[in-house]
Amino acid sequence: MSNPTPPATLPEKLPDPVKLVLDADQKQAEAVGIVMALFAGALVSLAQIVEGVGSEDPKTTTASWQAMRVFLYGSVMLNLGGAFLSLLTIKMCTDLPLAYHQSTDKEGKNIKLPHGVEPQYRFGLLLKAGMSRHYATVDHMSTMALILACMCTFASLTFWVCLNTPSAITSGLTMIIFGLVGLGAISAFVMTSLGEGWK
Repeated sequence: MSNPTPPATLPEKLPDPVKLVLDADQKQAEAVGIVMALFAGALVSLAQIVEGVGSEDPKTTTASWQAMRVFLYGSVMLNLGGAFLSLLTIKMCTDLPLAYHQSTDKEGKNIKLPHGVEPQYRFGLLLKAGMSRHYATVDHMSTMALILACMCTFASLTFWVCLNTPSAITSGLTMIIFGLVGLGAISAFVMTSLGEGWK
């Protein structure tokens, strides 16, 4: 008579607060990464149009056109960089359950948290569960890339519309509208980041 096969040991599940943080971070990183990759593709197309329009026309070598190119190429690179940082965020989030399963200190008692990081808040919970100490840096870099990409994208599109609008009045109104929309978007981002009542 054969011995019964012992039941397979199930991996220990992450604590619910950590799982909530991971799910939120992963979903946000996926959405941001997709949007920034799409923006990068659209801006590359715009860059091709810019270089193809009147390349021999002296007006396209003015300071305004050069500034537009700086903002345009900067926004392409920032959107690509932001999409890459989002992929890294997703990777770090999906690697955490395995790190937690392999950890010998499930409560994170021996984890020394960086200065200013509270154990009951977002980064503290993740660090205690086995997340890399560099996760917060990657997260902040991703946020900065998103903000700078938005600013450069708004600036490059504003320059593009204004430089291709013959009327000075229309051009000025366009810059005002685009500027207000850009400030509104950045203000909304700051409000959603700082006004949620949690860390």
